[in-house]
Amino acid sequence: MAKKKLDNLMKESKIRDREDPDSFTIPRLPPSGKNLDKSDIKGKSDAGTDTADEANPTSTKRTSRSFIGSFSKRKKKASKFKKTSSCEDTDTDQESTSSGSRAPLHHNKKKKTVKLSRALSDLVKYTRSVGLYDTETQANCSWQVSSLSETKAHQLIQQKPTSFIQFNQRQLSRIYPSSYRVDSSNFNPQPFWNTGCQLVALNYQSEGRVLQLNRAKFYSNGNCGYILKPTCMCEGPFNPNLEDPLPGRMKKQLVLKIISGQQLPKPKDSMLGDRGEIIDPFVEVEIIGLPVDCCKEQTRVVDDNGFNPMWEETLVFTVHMPELTLVRFLVWDHDPIGQDFIGQRTIAFHSMMPGYRHVYLEGMEEASIFVHVAVNDITGK
Repeated sequence: MAKKKLDNLMKESKIRDREDPDSFTIPRLPPSGKNLDKSDIKGKSDAGTDTADEANPTSTKRTSRSFIGSFSKRKKKASKFKKTSSCEDTDTDQESTSSGSRAPLHHNKKKKTVKLSRALSDLVKYTRSVGLYDTETQANCSWQVSSLSETKAHQLIQQKPTSFIQFNQRQLSRIYPSSYRVDSSNFNPQPFWNTGCQLVALNYQSEGRVLQLNRAKFYSNGNCGYILKPTCMCEGPFNPNLEDPLPGRMKKQLVLKIISGQQLPKPKDSMLGDRGEIIDPFVEVEIIGLPVDCCKEQTRVVDDNGFNPMWEETLVFTVHMPELTLVRFLVWDHDPIGQDFIGQRTIAFHSMMPGYRHVYLEGMEEASIFVHVAVNDITGK
């Protein structure tokens, strides 16, 4: 069996020598004084005959050299074939065997497709983007969404607030920043929330007041991104621009007693720099909601005390629609030239619990304001 295999290998090597003259084979080597025929090769390849190896050692070296050269070529070709086959096998399905036939790409894609449940796909609803022609005459299509720029939406709020709210009762609307905001600045989203716009898109590149309001709006619902509108905005006429948008409805009175502050830091962009000066803090409370509810009030200034300033002042606010109201606490440093911003915290009205509370400034671990919160029901003016 070994002789037969060796004969086959020698025949293949001779054929390859004719095709590739630069390979290391027997005919290309210099002659050693004897003609090599098949009988000599057979005798030299026999493992049991030591006399043949002793008689002609150079011929055995040449045969072994040719055998190694042909074997190395076969090994290289086998490795190349394995690489190509492995690259093609990666495109096929993992469940297929290694000896399987190579399938075309479109056949592989068919294998990877997943069959979905028909009942599950029926539950999925899709929205279709449409243009906004007229808020009063546009058809009632709940699956459609109209995208408006902030400029056009502001015009509708000023000119047709009631019809715009009724339009948002039957169709989705999306408000996006104006194309003139090349610096990625933001607009105030509160007027659009007041008119029931479902999607108010903002630029997240610019941190500031607007994104702080947006975080406070959705933080009350665990940042899940969905908040129910008040019932009065879902049915019936409603005009947020009136002085009394909901006549006869009970209003809320917010009583805030600003007691003290704890470990208030120096402002980052102070005009005097980090020269060891002590801040003169005061607190400003801003109500953000309907136009009739928007107002600001502030405490007195405490001189040279940022560690534990004491204010002991009470601020009273009247809120017509607490569902849309945000309460914003701002701490400032009073300077003769101006005032420097220290920190803020914005909270939804319904997230404020009555009693003594610590209002921690956003982005600061230890800086806080100690307040007392009280909410009362009032009727009439």
